[in-house]
Amino acid sequence: MSALDNAIEILRCFSPQQPEISNADVIRLTGKPKSSTSRLLRQLKECGLLEQDATTRRYRPGLLVFELGRLHRSQNDFVALAEQHLRDVCAATGHTGYVAVLDGGEQVVLRVVRGTNPLQVVSPPGVRTPAFLTSNGRAMLARLSDAEIRANLAKPFPAVPPNAPRNITELMVRINEIRRTGYSSATEESLPGVGSLGFAVSNRDTGETVGVALSFPSQLTSAKERARLWQILRATAVELGRLCDDPVWLALDDAVPVRKAAAQ
Repeated sequence: MSALDNAIEILRCFSPQQPEISNADVIRLTGKPKSSTSRLLRQLKECGLLEQDATTRRYRPGLLVFELGRLHRSQNDFVALAEQHLRDVCAATGHTGYVAVLDGGEQVVLRVVRGTNPLQVVSPPGVRTPAFLTSNGRAMLARLSDAEIRANLAKPFPAVPPNAPRNITELMVRINEIRRTGYSSATEESLPGVGSLGFAVSNRDTGETVGVALSFPSQLTSAKERARLWQILRATAVELGRLCDDPVWLALDDAVPVRKAAAQ
């Protein structure tokens, strides 16, 4: 397991901002000795997980990584189902949408559905963001217990933009509201000028949970328009909840008439 952990640590050095790495990059990012780093990189290359540029001697993900990623994409029916429904939302609204999963305290983007609106800020697949800073990230956190949320958060609580939760107490207030309504929103928290609305949905059979979000220009989207967007997203969440037998959305859908009657 030690060798596997070391290999995974090296593979995590890759990112959309750093698609190629050198020996020096790995040493800097992982703190590993030069001798063991060279050996591990060579072994990962030999087994097909890495390729090496003959000119620059830098490493990039190998064909085996691509093949495994493609297999994951083709077999992950739950993610594909969420993406399919999100495409309808993006086509109806013109905004860009995301399907993401939770990895510890981070949200990882799996799928991006580009909107048709001219003003777009797109986070590509593979991008990681602290989950508590995004709408669908917080929605996924809300599916965890309070103890699990606290265990997954970075310590100490990081510095955040003004609109984001500044401590665990403020975060839990938002988490509890998401648990009550299913509604999750963020305004200029992970990206300046960008707002988002999101929800989480779980597959009862597999135990998988994904977060779905719609992003939009925060300054150009009125409160009335956000309410309209949430109604569209909520209908999608309810439909996905029914298809995946998600007990949370089944309960939230049943509670809607009760809440409407109470409001009247």
